[in-house]
Amino acid sequence: MKLSKRSAVLIATGVTGAMALSACGGGSDSGGGDDGGSGSGRVVYGEATDWPENLMPLISAGNATSVANIEAQLLPQAYLVQPDFSLKYDDQLLTEEPTSEVNGDVQTVTYKINPDANWSDGEPITADDFEYSWNIQKSSDPAAGGCETLLSTTGYDKITSVEGSDEGKTVTVTLSPFADWKALFSGSNSPVFPAHVMDQGSPEANCAYISTGWPIADGLPQDISGGPWQLKKSNINNGQQIVVLTPNENYWGDKPKLEQLVIQGVGNDPTAQVQALKSGELNVIYPQPQLDLVGQVDDLAPNVESDVNFGITFEHLDFNTTDPQLSDVRVRQAFAMALDRQEIVDQTVGQFSSDAQVLNNRIWLNNQSQYQDNAPDQYKSVDVAGAKALLEQAGYTLGSDGIYAKGAQRLSFKIDTTANNPLREQTINVMIPQLKAAGIEGVFNANPDIFAGPDKPTSLVAGGFQVALFAWVGSPFISSTPPIYQSPEGAGGAVQQNYSRVGSPEIDTLLGRWLTETDESAVAATGNEIDSALWEQMATLPLYQKPTYIAYTSTTGGVEDNPTQAGPLWNASTWTVQ
Repeated sequence: MKLSKRSAVLIATGVTGAMALSACGGGSDSGGGDDGGSGSGRVVYGEATDWPENLMPLISAGNATSVANIEAQLLPQAYLVQPDFSLKYDDQLLTEEPTSEVNGDVQTVTYKINPDANWSDGEPITADDFEYSWNIQKSSDPAAGGCETLLSTTGYDKITSVEGSDEGKTVTVTLSPFADWKALFSGSNSPVFPAHVMDQGSPEANCAYISTGWPIADGLPQDISGGPWQLKKSNINNGQQIVVLTPNENYWGDKPKLEQLVIQGVGNDPTAQVQALKSGELNVIYPQPQLDLVGQVDDLAPNVESDVNFGITFEHLDFNTTDPQLSDVRVRQAFAMALDRQEIVDQTVGQFSSDAQVLNNRIWLNNQSQYQDNAPDQYKSVDVAGAKALLEQAGYTLGSDGIYAKGAQRLSFKIDTTANNPLREQTINVMIPQLKAAGIEGVFNANPDIFAGPDKPTSLVAGGFQVALFAWVGSPFISSTPPIYQSPEGAGGAVQQNYSRVGSPEIDTLLGRWLTETDESAVAATGNEIDSALWEQMATLPLYQKPTYIAYTSTTGGVEDNPTQAGPLWNASTWTVQ
């Protein structure tokens, strides 16, 4: 079965960037920039992940947490992900809950757009925008008018028509049955796009436009917005890693309560972030939790509040199966059997949360009702003898240095991860002696290009790595998952987000069936079948569900963690500052 792509899962990126807060300040100072005419006060959010180069969410260059945070409330979305993983239709964009009807092999979804809904330039939001958003995402095959640089087309490839009525304010979408239909036109990575601004007139021209994307220094085209916030090019200082969001003065719904929301790249130095919170230069931070940072923030109470949560983000390893040694599943299995994942948890996230635990499922996470432990026994605890037996079966001989080799090729692997990330560095440092005990050499490698585009040879998408440690930032939309695991052959040869570059007809078939299930229990069961097959494939290894950590000054109101792909700025238009 051929599957296409859609709703790509965001990569939880690494952290770089200097603390350059003097250009912003915090608190209620109105500062510079265009205030859009509503709201009062200013909140400064410290972006601790990689500062983005591109704001186009449909391509790998824009597939980053920082992009999702900037665009969380810029472009309209049919459904909004809530902190408890539930879905709520956007009652500002739509006048009523969308409806879905299935008759045989045809599904019909109807959206009722608010008559007052319009883009920031005054043009109405209509069915034309839904139709354009479908057309640019329905295929990755250039021969079929698609675009191969898309991260995903899953769901959009099932649509056969998008039609408008009632002067374009009623949208009727016809498609083959799709269980995750609420994911369509939803999420900051796949919102409703403005046709009148973006449409280049032909599939080829649209593909070239999307592939180039939106370089961050230029912002969004024509400063366009269809949400409560607007990002104007004049409010971007890319050199200092600062963007200033201001209220969209033409937004028809509830206006932001702030005059400015400043997003400042701050890097991942815990001491610098804590000092910035203490001084008021930063009001909100959302770093990857590190033990030192959590302790330092706790010391700032009651002036600073904080919270640790477990969302649907998980840390894992990807094995590049095109590597000559990792192409042998026995080598990948031995690598996994050599690891004591409980010790990894204990020495990393277990240091600041007693709720942290080993993850034994790639599809469902520990705090989801569908979760079940699918790990075979040989991966539930370290098995050095079993790992060595597999390697010897595969033709490897233990060398005098304690590392296995086959001929002149030693079993040595670089483990790539994001730069300047103490938690991930600690994870690999715990892994290295575990691997060595089984005759495998592991080498820590901070790769600044790990999430770069295909032009960077060591990036994930280019395939220039052996083993990679990073996280997937998930969402309740199950259609975000297939691009990670479906085989490149099953996706028309496109890698999508399957950086391990391996798949199977069984997994492809299960993924296809999963997306057409209509019964919730069947969705849960099929997801667990997929995970069981992935354990046999051993191209990825889950480590642990990653905690989220949010801290904010007590003078900042309305802040609520959303430990999903929606992120911490999901409700920033409701924030206030004293």
